Amino acid sequence: MSLVEIISACFAGGSQRQQQQQQSFGGRQTPYLSADEASHMPIEAFVQRSLESAPSALEQSGAFADIFQRHLRNGANAAYIAQLIQGELVRLASSSADKATAQWACQLLAQSAQSSAELGSGYAPPQAQTQSYAQAAGPGNGGGWEVQATKRQQHQTQPEHRQANDVYIRSYFFPSEESFGQLIEFLNSAQDTLDICVFNITDNDIARAIGNAQKRGVRVRIVTDDEQLKCQGNDVERLSDQYGIPFKTDNDPQKFMHSKFAVIDKRAVWAGSYNWTVAARRSNNESVICTNDPATAKAFSDEFESLWSAF
Repeated sequence: MSLVEIISACFAGGSQRQQQQQQSFGGRQTPYLSADEASHMPIEAFVQRSLESAPSALEQSGAFADIFQRHLRNGANAAYIAQLIQGELVRLASSSADKATAQWACQLLAQSAQSSAELGSGYAPPQAQTQSYAQAAGPGNGGGWEVQATKRQQHQTQPEHRQANDVYIRSYFFPSEESFGQLIEFLNSAQDTLDICVFNITDNDIARAIGNAQKRGVRVRIVTDDEQLKCQGNDVERLSDQYGIPFKTDNDPQKFMHSKFAVIDKRAVWAGSYNWTVAARRSNNESVICTNDPATAKAFSDEFESLWSAF
């Protein structure tokens, strides 16, 4: 099986893929790898073992993604990682486990491709790809997620508006895992402060990124809606209890605190219709703009301070 065929396997039917992850994977043994064990491995061992154990990596994808991002932040070379991944794909591409292996490999490749632009001096979104993985691999038998991802990618191939002084303005659309990855990288790039003003937070991957920011010394604050705080699965109080992150609500049942934005280090803004929920990530049509325009960053920072004082 070629590398292109392996990557295209990522876009087969989702429910069928999930069933295969829980079965025998065509006879190939797939040893279990815990996130704790993976966190102590050098990059070479991490790539090899996580691909060998792709089903367990996918089950713990949030934790494994955090480990991989740590390697990137510590200076792991993206091109070298890509070579490691390709070598492992060639070695493992011999059974029905290829689908799980390729799915995790695609996540590693995507993060590697983004790391040099996003993990430099502050947050700077990379240039949009001219093709999605689905387009590069050719037609497959999926149709659902593949078609949806391709359509989203077409929206995101518009040129980035970048001024001469390196001020950027970039648009993202949902549902899209690529756009979601950009949100996670935005949160991961916070160095000093992270001010979040959102209607609701129920996506555990987002909550994990927020908690990790607090753990690495970023001063995190959250403003949210009082009624949404009571909803099942809301992560705000858990973040407060687990990480000591302060939050405030509007405390007014007659209206909503319906803003949805975040400011990192008072220098970059993520703002739009996107609620920080699983439904918005996977189902809803949402749009977001991310920019480091100084006037815009100041305006949103001032708005956050105004709400924080008012609540």
